[in-house]
Amino acid sequence: MGLLTARPSSSAFTVEDPNFLDIKENPDWQSQFGNSYPLKLEIGFGMGDFLIAMAKREPDSNFVGIDFSLDGIQKLLVRINSERIKNIRVVFGDVREKLPLLFHSEELNSIYINLPDPWPKKRHEKRRLIKPELVNQIAQKLTLQGRVYLATDSQTYAAEILGYFNAESLLQNIERETGILYERKHLPKTKYEKSFLYAGDRVHYLEYYKSAEIINSEEGDALNSVGLSNDEYLIKKFKMAEANAKDACDLKLVADELVQAGDLQWARNVYQKSEVQAEDSLDLNWLAYSIAELLRDKEWARKIYMKAEDLADSGLDFNWLAYSIFETLGDKGWVNNLFQKAEKQPKFVRELCDLAESVSEILEDKDWQFKVYKQADGIAKEYSEFIELADNVFAKLGDEQWASELYHKAEGKAVDCCDLMSLAECFIEKLGDGEGARRIYLKAEESAEDRVDLGCLAESLRETLGDNEWAARLSP
Repeated sequence: MGLLTARPSSSAFTVEDPNFLDIKENPDWQSQFGNSYPLKLEIGFGMGDFLIAMAKREPDSNFVGIDFSLDGIQKLLVRINSERIKNIRVVFGDVREKLPLLFHSEELNSIYINLPDPWPKKRHEKRRLIKPELVNQIAQKLTLQGRVYLATDSQTYAAEILGYFNAESLLQNIERETGILYERKHLPKTKYEKSFLYAGDRVHYLEYYKSAEIINSEEGDALNSVGLSNDEYLIKKFKMAEANAKDACDLKLVADELVQAGDLQWARNVYQKSEVQAEDSLDLNWLAYSIAELLRDKEWARKIYMKAEDLADSGLDFNWLAYSIFETLGDKGWVNNLFQKAEKQPKFVRELCDLAESVSEILEDKDWQFKVYKQADGIAKEYSEFIELADNVFAKLGDEQWASELYHKAEGKAVDCCDLMSLAECFIEKLGDGEGARRIYLKAEESAEDRVDLGCLAESLRETLGDNEWAARLSP
């Protein structure tokens, strides 16, 4: 189960809220916040959990978040107001347009970019957020000794980001050898970030500063293994890991390793610490999973799952929780109730698609699955939402007619050559509609902006339609 691919909304957006800024040029940030505290920016705040955590952690800093997700902005504003946070302002839009307009040179103390969409396909390369132009803008807007923090789950994208930032003469990487870090304990983790870490995936971190002087990164005491037996070395290693753990996620991962090392009592103690420090449903969900699967303590796991249910605040939370409870406890009655709660949450197409898949896979309830997909059809608005839903309807229900209707709706929402190429491929691969695919390829050709678009279009025509003549006419 994943999250929607990040795409700018095609809608204009504004909302009456003192923490939302509908602005097109640089404001007086000192007047805006009523103080001269350091100004910090998060680019693409997603669900807003990182921004909220930072604002609470650093009340003597001011934070600005820029994102183009309408749902994300609305959810963040609700949290800001309900938790009475005074040091966050929210801006709607594409940061590539907003950054040059909203901030003066050397006005930002810190910039955070957490897990931007890697857009791995060649045709989508232009959609990737981090390009040399943005890197140069970041360098210009940072104060001297200001820092930019980046995180990505894609090794390929990390290497690309590294190359762009290393080429910027105003910025220096704090990691002098590889340039990439594999842990970052001094900043809070986003829920999306934790979902990767809990699943055992690696997150790549980069950190740069703007300064003529070398600034050493925070480093713990080196682990000196000289003269230690293997057991002594492991004990020292685990003690250091436990001492350096900054949150429930870190502690849970340490405890997992202790179980694997065979020290169940020490692991239990660290799991208890993780439970105390848990911040959200995801923390508790994965903690309960480890306790059930690794410690085999189903009673304790059940109690933690109940806490997780109390903290769940989205359809995705309830869905993930239901899936975990089914795998560890096999309690279908509880799972059914959680799916009902998930369905009652504010509706998002991806969350509904995930829910439909789960009720079918776990409960084998095809009628409920169909009803959830219908709900998703009723709220879909953007190209990516129609494509997401059409792919699910085709693959999970085998309903070619309904999928065709959704793909045609997606056609009306396509914004560029890349969208149209991908859609034409769906017409061939899913619907077997060669005539419809040719019609969409013609539209893609008309909307091509550059040689990259034409090259990708030619490649798609060869592979999908086998039309080498048309492809040859397009090849740069």
